[in-house]
Amino acid sequence: MTELKNPPHANRGVVIVKEKNEAVENPLTSMVDYIRVSFKTHDVDHIIENVLHISKDFMAEKSSGFYGYVGTYELDFIKVMYSAPGDNRGVLIELSGQGCRQFESFLKCRKKTWFDFFQDCLHNGGSFTRLDLAIDDKKTYFSIPELLKKAQKGECISRFRKSDFNGSFSLADGETGGTTIYFGSKQSDAYLCFYEKNYEQAEKYDIPLEELGDWNRYELRLKNDRSQSAVKALMKTKDLTLIAMQIINNYVRFVDADENVTREHWKTSLFWSEFIGDVGKLHLFMKPQKDLYQKSRNWLKNSCSPTMKMVLEADKHLGRSDLSDMILEAELSDKQQKMLEVFTADISDMVV
Repeated sequence: MTELKNPPHANRGVVIVKEKNEAVENPLTSMVDYIRVSFKTHDVDHIIENVLHISKDFMAEKSSGFYGYVGTYELDFIKVMYSAPGDNRGVLIELSGQGCRQFESFLKCRKKTWFDFFQDCLHNGGSFTRLDLAIDDKKTYFSIPELLKKAQKGECISRFRKSDFNGSFSLADGETGGTTIYFGSKQSDAYLCFYEKNYEQAEKYDIPLEELGDWNRYELRLKNDRSQSAVKALMKTKDLTLIAMQIINNYVRFVDADENVTREHWKTSLFWSEFIGDVGKLHLFMKPQKDLYQKSRNWLKNSCSPTMKMVLEADKHLGRSDLSDMILEAELSDKQQKMLEVFTADISDMVV
């Protein structure tokens, strides 16, 4: 559940979400969910310190990268890749969904918003090659499986030519395991993904479905020129409404079949009108996550803690100190040393 706090005027439409009680009056929340932005420079230090505003001292370096980049500086899910000298790829910032949540802690510490980050990127010649926005719907204006049936009956008017879907069910009792609909091609510069987030989270974290309640997720995924144009539009309006309405409403519309008129004149379904109307009231939300390298902690807990407990119990019985000796004698890698520095630092210590 979430408690929404109204931001100061300087936040320009960005609201901080705190994990407490979900406000019923705000059934829709939207967040930046994925970013890739490239810079035609090899000055990786400048990008880290003047765009991310993070001290490079806290970032671990590894001699590999993706998309043709040869190296990466990373602070958990916040990644900065660099190319070889002479390679015009330059420098790339990549923030996954978790990376976005972690980066919001740095933005919050500096009393900045995503719009400030976008401005820093554009000011430094950044070119956005991917931008994902996620809308979480706890009201569930519609059932995704029913939406799929409606689309399969031809009651979806769209500028996209293609749609795809997937789902699962239990062979034991026929219980469904969540449905996902893709509007458009995954290879195109714009496509939408609607899915049942509660099923995905229940399976991922082994949580009973009823504990999560109703929860749909609508993702707007933009690439290349579409993502660059979207960021520039956001910077002009400081308002998520423009991009959310443009992408969803202009690309997809659900209607009710009427044999008395041609398909293009079928009336918009009431549930879709209500949904689009509330999308138009969206703010860009932030949900800062301060916990860094939580994946490593979880791995230690899930994979190693039973073995460590076994050795500890044996040490107690035998009067030995094998476990503590192993820990004291262990040597940290460069990456683990950087992780230790992050663990023992405050977010404010890492910003520049």
